[in-house]
Formats: sequence, C-alpha cells, structure tokens
Amino acid sequence: MAYHAEETRRRILGAATDEFSARGLAGARVDRIAAAAGCSKERIYANFGDKESLFTTVLNRSFSELGAAVARTSAPGSGVDSVADFAVAVFDHFVDNPANQRLLSWARLEDTHDWQASFAVLASVREASTAELLRLSTGTTRWSLDDVFVLVLSIATAWSLLPRVDGAAGVVPDVDEQREIVHGAVARLLV
Repeated sequence: MAYHAEETRRRILGAATDEFSARGLAGARVDRIAAAAGCSKERIYANFGDKESLFTTVLNRSFSELGAAVARTSAPGSGVDSVADFAVAVFDHFVDNPANQRLLSWARLEDTHDWQASFAVLASVREASTAELLRLSTGTTRWSLDDVFVLVLSIATAWSLLPRVDGAAGVVPDVDEQREIVHGAVARLLV
C-alpha cells in the first residue's frame, strides 16, 4: 500500500511541476494536475491540502534540487575548482531543469507565495552555496558570500529572462557558448 501511495505522490508532484511551471499558481488547475497524474482531485487534496500548499511543495522541491546540485559541486572529482566553475554548475542545473527556474519566476511574478513556508529550504540552499563559495573564493573578493551567490545565480540564469535578443525565431541557443560566457563573466567579475 505504501508503494502505491508514494507512487501516486510522485506522479502528482511531477504533474504539478509541469502545470505550475507552465501556468503559474493562478493559471494552474487542480483538475488538469489530477488528469495528468492519473488520480482524483480528492487524492491531491488528501496529500497536499489546497492548491497553494501543493505549489509550495513543488517550489520547495525545486529549491532542494538546486541545493543538491550545489552540494554535488563539492564532491571529489566534480571538476569545480573556482567560483566560475560553480556558476557553470548552477547554469547546467537550470539547463537540465528549466521548470525549476520557471517556478521561481512565477512565484516572484504572482507575488502571492508565502515565502516563510519556503524559508527553511532556502536557508539550507543558501548555506550550502555560501559554504561552497567560501571554499572556492577565499580571498578573491571583498563582497559578501551572499552578494557573490546572488550575482552568480543571476549570471547563470540570465538567458531565462531574455533568451533570444537577436530575434532569430526557432534558433536553438548554443548552450556550450552560453556556458563559456557564464564561466568567463564570473571569472572576470571576481578579478
């Protein structure tokens, strides 16, 4: 029985991630999430409460995924030897998980999210990030680690804000080129 409950929960979270990242909290519909998850709306409410609580769970899960990606940069053999490498690791996480960035954008745009409900997860991501940045940047900047993290995150996620400035419709961005730009920009920033 526990297996089915956990599998249902996993399907709900996957469907909710897709729905919320595409439409935000206001535009998302629980009936679409239920249909995509192959369960009833009542099962969603039983597992997560209301739609806002489900959104918070999905958003917090995306923050946790970023935290896990940041933690992997500390692993031996990760290839992360500088703050610029750290920025590339963050960039790669968002390239591989574009829904995570869209969820954060929706939460900021709609301005209804209860940020206190996300504070513990955000604090843990911040602590992991600043600990990693401290390891990588000792003595390289006068800025606070929080400021460096915000700048690195902003540079690593820049293309989500304005993905095609040259107006070329249907042209797929060169991710390798973007990765090099992120690395170079952060390396120059901390000189």
